[in-house]
Amino acid sequence: MSHLPLCRRAGRFRPVPLSLALVLLALLAPPPAAAGGAARHTHTEHLSNQVDVQVTTFAPTQGHAAKLMLLWIAPSFGLHPPQRRMAARLAAEGLEVWQADVAEALFLPRGSPSMRKLDGHYVADLIERAHAATGKRVVLVSSSYGAIPVLRGARQWQRRGHRSPMLAGAILFSPNAYATVPALGLAPHYLPIVRATNIPVAIFQGGINGNRWQLPQLIEALRSGGAVVYTEVMPGITGLYFHHEGHEQALKRQFARTPGRIRRVLGLLAAAPVPRQAQPLAKAPSSTGRGLDAELKPFHGDPHPKALRLHDVNGKLHVVDHYRGRVTVVNFWASWCSPCVKEIPSLNRLRKAMRGEPFKLVSVNYAEGPKAIREFLHRVHVDYPVLIDRNGKEADKWHVVVFPSTFVIGPDGLIRYGVNAGLEWDDPQIVAKLRRLAQSQGQGRGARVE
Repeated sequence: MSHLPLCRRAGRFRPVPLSLALVLLALLAPPPAAAGGAARHTHTEHLSNQVDVQVTTFAPTQGHAAKLMLLWIAPSFGLHPPQRRMAARLAAEGLEVWQADVAEALFLPRGSPSMRKLDGHYVADLIERAHAATGKRVVLVSSSYGAIPVLRGARQWQRRGHRSPMLAGAILFSPNAYATVPALGLAPHYLPIVRATNIPVAIFQGGINGNRWQLPQLIEALRSGGAVVYTEVMPGITGLYFHHEGHEQALKRQFARTPGRIRRVLGLLAAAPVPRQAQPLAKAPSSTGRGLDAELKPFHGDPHPKALRLHDVNGKLHVVDHYRGRVTVVNFWASWCSPCVKEIPSLNRLRKAMRGEPFKLVSVNYAEGPKAIREFLHRVHVDYPVLIDRNGKEADKWHVVVFPSTFVIGPDGLIRYGVNAGLEWDDPQIVAKLRRLAQSQGQGRGARVE
């Protein structure tokens, strides 16, 4: 059965038209003063096990009294120009920044599995090297799944028994620390390191990131280990360093505000105590599966679908609260998710293939405004109504964690199938399965239609 890949995190680099790329560069370029306010160079740090890591340092050219420095660990997608520009802006304001890609130094492939493999040993080495070179306390920085090696590195540093308070905490942008991507409809479980973290942590959460509504659970998990947690939501963006068409102004605003945010939170981190003793670490889950559905599978979450009361792009209210008597496909998606966009033509074709059957397709866009969606619909043909989940709370009610996520509800009003990846929805096997489900109405409640 053919399928499309998963858009696991809201932030995802993809080619953009040249005009939009030029706009983005103009929005994110540092101001002229920043160019001459920081010195940038690269050196090699020799870490344990004969591992060499290239470190790019951004040091202020003038003397500053900052007692903290930032050690920026690359997330699963690496370090890109926006992160470099932000580091230069921070250095221009007096903060020294080191940036290092540990996964690259270990020749690990890009992706969250590599972040899960990093045990924190090399991050702990870098904490020691950065403090020794600068004499400053270290604040770890990363984003998305880069949170995993950062938190592990902090705990590994604690285990080494240093007397010097060289670590001050961590700053995480829209962090992900899932043990695995959960099966559709199930809440995520975090890696043991989350509940074993007791250092101060500041989280800057993208307001329309796919993990926005998991933030309370993440905070609870961190605090259960003794961590002091500060949070701030950045409205209108998925991630600080990702470009999505239609989000340029929001990204510009959040990018401009970030240096001030970081300086404010550094004061909070510096004042919070950092325990020298590491918390016990629970045993990691035995399962290493990713929880992704590469095909339409039986649904194992709560089978009762939630009612939807949403407006479409034209402002018309749609109430979907009666699911009996037909097959209803509820598709959660976002325009920045390339697998979501790739499966739209096949969803168009699925509607045609299901003509004559009791069938309804409900499309729910995740946390994007009507203007952005209308612009998207001018470029991509969608022949079904698009409802807008403006704040993402409807997706949260359905336990949607990744995009696309699609639920198939049977004529008995129960969720029968689901998939948390992109599919070719007009695949003959899928169409045949949906037709059998549509024709099962007379077989009685709970009839099996495999």
